[in-house]
Amino acid sequence: MCAILERAALVALAFATLTACTTAQEMRRPNGDIQYVIGCGAGTGWNVCYARANELCPSGYNTLAEDAGFNRKELRIACRAEQRRQRGPNE
Repeated sequence: MCAILERAALVALAFATLTACTTAQEMRRPNGDIQYVIGCGAGTGWNVCYARANELCPSGYNTLAEDAGFNRKELRIACRAEQRRQRGPNE
């Protein structure tokens, strides 16, 4: 019985870890503006997406769209132009 509970806890932890992951894709608009699409697991709160947005744009951003689908949430943002963070080669 104890082994079953341990396994269930491990599965729950793995699921929580996977759903908390975020991805960020940079999009360049035809006019040169940069936008980001941040994808978050559907089981996570919007705060996870907002935290990633704050990492990408520490001086602020404008929310362009929020979409909560069945298996994923997406947040589309644009950093404030005069305060856009410089991205390193590993990002």
